Amino acid sequence: MLTNVLLIGGAGFIGGHLKNKLESNGTTVDVIDKKHGKNILDEYALVADREYSHVVFLAAEANLRAVKRNPVDAIKTMTVGLMNCLKYYSDSHFTYISSSMVYGNWAGDSVSENDARAPIDLYGQLKLAGEGIVKELHSNYTIIRPTAVYGPGDDPTRVLPHFINLARQNQILTVKGSNNMLDFTHVDDIIQGIILGMNRPKYSTGVYNISYGNAVPLETVAKYITKCLGTGSVKVDPLDLEYPKRGSMNITKARTELGYKPTTHVFDGINELLS
Repeated sequence: MLTNVLLIGGAGFIGGHLKNKLESNGTTVDVIDKKHGKNILDEYALVADREYSHVVFLAAEANLRAVKRNPVDAIKTMTVGLMNCLKYYSDSHFTYISSSMVYGNWAGDSVSENDARAPIDLYGQLKLAGEGIVKELHSNYTIIRPTAVYGPGDDPTRVLPHFINLARQNQILTVKGSNNMLDFTHVDDIIQGIILGMNRPKYSTGVYNISYGNAVPLETVAKYITKCLGTGSVKVDPLDLEYPKRGSMNITKARTELGYKPTTHVFDGINELLS
């Protein structure tokens, strides 16, 4: 039962939506975030006035670009900071937000939780290392692997808000790779998946892909944005090899074990962002 929940790194995009959803259901939610002057590298920042039934670890740089700008802090957060939290909240159910980037280059058109993890970049390597740390140091955890999350309030530098902004300025939307596929996940769907994972039975552990479950070519998405707005154009450049080849996430496990049901196709999500 979700009673008192702590969101670590909860002042960001996903954390804000998760906090609002939990509180709307009557759950008490606290947030620890460096934006609020509390750094998890300092154990004293974790001292709380209450016990938590659930802790959600969202603390991380937002993407590969952010990790490359600040690799030292990114590494510390995902190692020392994570271990501090696991130690301090050992009696709480611990949800760790990982990433599809742990899979590296996907061998096929989709990946399941049992497929090999071979990240090709520091962001994915840190997320995978975090998974290992959680499994080693905690007995009551859920690991969520999302991909291409978007929605209202998203970081303007991420792909969908960036493309929308460019199109509104009648500029060129540059797609890296003609076969670049992304399984866009609306923030409401990732929140649904996280909460379902938090409600799993105590001392039952698991790893879950959470996405819409159907990848769409990024070129198609870019053209849809320009068509809706009537401005902007699309250009396709060679694939950026710093980013792994991806496709659809296999979400059968989350559907079967958690009752997860994604609701928002990326085109519907774009319509929401444009409205």
